[in-house]
Amino acid sequence: MHDNPFRPGFGISPPMLAGRDALLDEWREVLGLGAWSPYRAALVTGMRGVGKTVLLNALEDEARARDWTVVHGTLHVGLIEVLEHDRLPALLEEQDPEAFSREWTGLTLPQIGGATTQVVQHYPREPRLESMLERLVELAEARGAGLLVSLDEVAASSLDELRRIAIAVQHLQREDRRIAIVAAGVPASIAAALDADGLTFFRRAQQVRLDTLTLAEARAAIEVPVRERGRTIGEAALDMAARASEGYPFLVQSIGARAWEYQPSVTEIVTDAVQHAVHVAHAAMGESVIVPALRGLSGRDRDYLIAMAEDDGPASTIDVAERMGATSGNAGRQRARLLDAGVIVAPERGRVDFAIPRMREHLRAHPHDAQLGLPTAARETFRDGAGATEQPGRELDGPAVG
Repeated sequence: MHDNPFRPGFGISPPMLAGRDALLDEWREVLGLGAWSPYRAALVTGMRGVGKTVLLNALEDEARARDWTVVHGTLHVGLIEVLEHDRLPALLEEQDPEAFSREWTGLTLPQIGGATTQVVQHYPREPRLESMLERLVELAEARGAGLLVSLDEVAASSLDELRRIAIAVQHLQREDRRIAIVAAGVPASIAAALDADGLTFFRRAQQVRLDTLTLAEARAAIEVPVRERGRTIGEAALDMAARASEGYPFLVQSIGARAWEYQPSVTEIVTDAVQHAVHVAHAAMGESVIVPALRGLSGRDRDYLIAMAEDDGPASTIDVAERMGATSGNAGRQRARLLDAGVIVAPERGRVDFAIPRMREHLRAHPHDAQLGLPTAARETFRDGAGATEQPGRELDGPAVG
């Protein structure tokens, strides 16, 4: 019972990939022999923690199960060099029967007769991305399969790498070769890729925007792994856990993991365990998801979020602009950037809401996180002698150390 089935870390595949079956079915068509689909070139986007990397992992597993060759890379400056000098030559050496051969170098006379040979490497580790991808496709097609190029963490800083790979894949797709490509990133990075010069290929790609899970999918993602590991979860506890996750895959795994560990020797997971799990998981959202999302924003973008957080639900864009002391035009620019970044959504005209669960509550409890580096309430107690006074409601754990 101590073998926790939940995987709350980023990019770690959970025991059950809830809510993504329909998407995987689309790619299964691509992987099917002779099938054509717009998903042969796809861009996957969604907020941090919604399951982009996990979906790529599942797609790569599907491809390998059908004997496809998979070329995976996390996009960063220098990826092309890694592919050309290491990964692609290694794949070719592994798969191509002609990667090595022996050439005659002479006779061994006057001994018993024979010949000396030397090994000739057909794929020296030299930069030639395009030709190596083409040869990998040929080898895969010869065994009735294909080549999948899977790229994670699309970023503005690595668009040159994405461009080079896209051009090579586009050339092979135009020749109707059996090759597919999928790239994933947060909305702002995908938007930058679509606007970049030389990446028009991706403007025609299938756009896949990952959403949060439905309540039924969240319930299944918690209940099924628990049951398969020999434990149960009460109906009230299951409903509490699923609703507290708000359908956010990271929270589903985080709540599930902590509920499992609360009393691991007890067969049934009850509401007390879930209450504890929800409290810990919601607190962990701050450092794991919310603060990293805030780091990529400008100061005025964060001001916009602070103004939104004053409302309990969707906020009026007019009210937000007034709270910021900004014109509607200036506030509109912040709104557009936050929408592109996948941090907020526009549920209806003239209103905005947080896309990332618990961000409103986090900003209310930790408003200084929106400034990211400005003095916090704790530091301010050391100004003008205020540090000599204990903060109300806060106990000191021990003597201060310098």
